[in-house]
Amino acid sequence: MSGLQAFEAAARHLSFTEAAKELNCTQAAVSQRVKALESYLSRTLFIRKSNTLQLSEVGEAYLAGVTEALNLAAAATEGLRGRKVPRTVAISAPVSFLTLWMAPRLEHLVAACPKAEVRLNSAIWTDPNAEIADVVVEVRDVAEVDPACPHLPCERLDLVCTPAMAEALGAMSMQRVLREARLILIQGRHNIWRRWADEMGVKLDGEMPTLKVDNAVTALEIAAQGLGVTVAYSTYSEPYVAAGRLARIEGAGLNTSLCHVLLGPPGQPTWHPAHGVFNWLKAAFAAP
Repeated sequence: MSGLQAFEAAARHLSFTEAAKELNCTQAAVSQRVKALESYLSRTLFIRKSNTLQLSEVGEAYLAGVTEALNLAAAATEGLRGRKVPRTVAISAPVSFLTLWMAPRLEHLVAACPKAEVRLNSAIWTDPNAEIADVVVEVRDVAEVDPACPHLPCERLDLVCTPAMAEALGAMSMQRVLREARLILIQGRHNIWRRWADEMGVKLDGEMPTLKVDNAVTALEIAAQGLGVTVAYSTYSEPYVAAGRLARIEGAGLNTSLCHVLLGPPGQPTWHPAHGVFNWLKAAFAAP
């Protein structure tokens, strides 16, 4: 059994080191267990190269049966214990994404994955716990994203404020808008205000002191109170615009190559509910 577990984990991660972390043992122990299994089968399961691990043809054929057997064993064991043990699935994502995109959909996620105990880890710029998260959502440039990696459509940067303010500012030139309205600047890994200003050909030299925040949801809430204008990703501003709390200033939208990316799949055994959560998010990312 230990050999089968070591093989399955190493095949999933394509790494003895990562398999050892999952199985709470040493890398050498995983390697020895796999070698013992190969000796027993008289077959080579992995092609070992410098710093890389690859399944052999025999290993690929063997993996499906081993995975199914381990899943059945896990299910039978939990059934014998007479109770369902909740398994935590940690999702790491920007705090504004969790608040404005994830929270409205959370009811559907927990209904689709009833065995998962979901933990949402909010990232402001970076999440110190991202390495131990099962599912990670990040904002990246689409040119850096693997085409097979699920991602939302590329973001549009919107300049937004209250509907009344948008009506008052609508007739002004963009530079005058920025000079006379208070700017609510979002600081972060991607300087979206600077990106927006450079592309629009305007300067951020307003007459009123700026307000600086570290996440979009705070900026949007401040803007909704009528305290100024802010530039935000369309994924974040859309709920405010749809609710009538904010309005876009016409002619101030900018398409970008930035998008929210779903990283994975989870480095957990296939029976773990993290895979169900990941697959649900993957489908939600692909939905219109």
